[in-house]
Amino acid sequence: MKLQVGLSYRTRNGHTAGPVTVAGGRSHPWEGRVEGIDACQYWTDDGHFFASGKPHSLDLVQRVQRSAGKAIDQMTLDDYRRGVARLRGTL
Repeated sequence: MKLQVGLSYRTRNGHTAGPVTVAGGRSHPWEGRVEGIDACQYWTDDGHFFASGKPHSLDLVQRVQRSAGKAIDQMTLDDYRRGVARLRGTL
Protein backbone atom coordinates (compact mmCIF):
# COMPACT_ATOMS: atom_id res chain seq x y z
CA MET A 1 0.00 0.00 0.00
CA LYS A 2 1.30 3.44 -0.91
CA LEU A 3 0.29 6.27 1.45
CA GLN A 4 -1.25 9.46 0.07
CA VAL A 5 -1.33 12.98 1.54
CA GLY A 6 -4.61 13.91 3.22
CA LEU A 7 -6.03 10.40 3.50
CA SER A 8 -6.84 8.47 6.67
CA TYR A 9 -5.94 4.85 7.33
CA ARG A 10 -6.88 2.03 9.69
CA THR A 11 -4.12 0.71 11.94
CA ARG A 12 -3.49 -2.99 12.54
CA ASN A 13 -5.23 -2.66 15.94
CA GLY A 14 -8.33 -1.00 14.37
CA HIS A 15 -7.80 2.68 15.18
CA THR A 16 -8.10 5.52 12.67
CA ALA A 17 -4.89 7.35 11.76
CA GLY A 18 -4.68 10.55 9.78
CA PRO A 19 -5.10 12.42 7.73
CA VAL A 20 -1.43 11.74 7.02
CA THR A 21 1.06 14.34 5.80
CA VAL A 22 4.64 14.24 4.56
CA ALA A 23 7.03 14.82 7.46
CA GLY A 24 10.26 14.76 5.47
CA GLY A 25 12.07 12.07 7.48
CA ARG A 26 14.23 9.59 5.57
CA SER A 27 13.02 6.26 6.94
CA HIS A 28 9.64 7.50 8.21
CA PRO A 29 8.49 10.30 5.87
CA TRP A 30 4.80 10.15 6.87
CA GLU A 31 3.21 11.56 10.00
CA GLY A 32 -0.26 11.67 11.47
CA ARG A 33 -2.30 11.30 14.61
CA VAL A 34 -3.86 8.06 15.78
CA GLU A 35 -7.13 8.17 17.69
CA GLY A 36 -6.44 7.81 21.40
CA ILE A 37 -2.76 8.84 21.16
CA ASP A 38 -1.77 12.47 21.81
CA ALA A 39 1.60 12.53 20.00
CA CYS A 40 2.18 12.38 16.24
CA GLN A 41 3.17 8.98 14.91
CA TYR A 42 5.45 8.28 11.94
CA TRP A 43 5.38 5.65 9.18
CA THR A 44 7.43 4.37 6.25
CA ASP A 45 6.25 4.92 2.65
CA ASP A 46 4.35 1.63 2.76
CA GLY A 47 2.68 2.24 6.13
CA HIS A 48 4.98 0.34 8.49
CA PHE A 49 5.63 1.68 11.97
CA PHE A 50 9.04 -0.03 12.13
CA ALA A 51 11.46 0.58 9.25
CA SER A 52 12.36 -3.13 9.37
CA GLY A 53 8.79 -4.01 8.40
CA LYS A 54 8.32 -6.05 11.57
CA PRO A 55 4.55 -6.10 12.38
CA HIS A 56 3.34 -3.52 14.90
CA SER A 57 -0.14 -2.57 16.13
CA LEU A 58 0.25 0.92 14.60
CA ASP A 59 1.06 -0.32 11.07
CA LEU A 60 -1.33 1.24 8.56
CA VAL A 61 -3.17 -1.64 6.92
CA GLN A 62 -6.05 -0.13 4.94
CA ARG A 63 -7.36 3.19 3.73
CA VAL A 64 -10.44 4.54 5.49
CA GLN A 65 -13.17 4.89 2.87
CA ARG A 66 -15.60 7.78 3.07
CA SER A 67 -18.90 7.46 1.25
CA ALA A 68 -19.85 10.41 -0.93
CA GLY A 69 -23.18 11.14 0.74
CA LYS A 70 -21.98 10.78 4.33
CA ALA A 71 -21.03 13.70 6.55
CA ILE A 72 -17.38 13.56 7.55
CA ASP A 73 -18.29 13.80 11.23
CA GLN A 74 -20.86 11.00 11.04
CA MET A 75 -19.82 7.95 13.04
CA THR A 76 -19.40 4.64 11.19
CA LEU A 77 -20.71 1.39 12.63
CA ASP A 78 -17.13 0.26 13.32
CA ASP A 79 -16.41 3.53 15.16
CA TYR A 80 -19.55 3.02 17.24
CA ARG A 81 -18.64 -0.58 18.11
CA ARG A 82 -15.11 0.45 19.16
CA GLY A 83 -16.56 3.19 21.37
CA VAL A 84 -19.03 0.80 23.02
CA ALA A 85 -16.24 -1.75 23.60
CA ARG A 86 -14.10 0.94 25.25
CA LEU A 87 -16.97 2.03 27.51
CA ARG A 88 -17.66 -1.53 28.58
CA GLY A 89 -14.01 -1.93 29.50
CA THR A 90 -14.07 1.19 31.71
CA LEU A 91 -17.40 0.63 33.47
